[in-house]
Amino acid sequence: MRMEIALKLSVITLDEINDYKDDLELFLSSIFDGECHIDINPEFRCAVVIERSGRICACGLGYEREMYQNQKCFKGGIVGGIAVSSECRGQGLGKAVLEAIDRHLLSLRVDCSFLFAYEPKVYQSSGYHALSAPIYYFDKQQSKWNQFVYRGGMVKSYSSIQLSEMLVIEFKGCVY
Repeated sequence: MRMEIALKLSVITLDEINDYKDDLELFLSSIFDGECHIDINPEFRCAVVIERSGRICACGLGYEREMYQNQKCFKGGIVGGIAVSSECRGQGLGKAVLEAIDRHLLSLRVDCSFLFAYEPKVYQSSGYHALSAPIYYFDKQQSKWNQFVYRGGMVKSYSSIQLSEMLVIEFKGCVY
């Protein structure tokens, strides 16, 4: 007889994140094969964590900021750090993490959400589509402002705001 181990999904907000930060950074570093740091700043809104037997097996992060396109201001969400441990892939955990982040950002009345994916097709079933508009953002690695069309960039709209595919989106900060 096979026994199922229960999964626990938690939405962690700013006032709770310090209790999880070290474990999340270790998990992300193990998945992405390099040192990862979570930006806990005024834009941070949530981390979503799925645990099995007290160990993290999937996670993701949600941020929010004011953005602009052609002098039109809107609330933009940025999703980052979506990761699933190798032994838990193929079970829909990444999608569950993304849906929980989306719900949290929607509760904050974010107009649309952006993510930057290695595998964009994975996110299409969650309502994200390719972002063809160029973005103007702060490149933390080069410590300078930069503009380009990120081929793995994706966007999902939560409101009636219409973003042009031709005009630059002013990110007003970094990409997570």
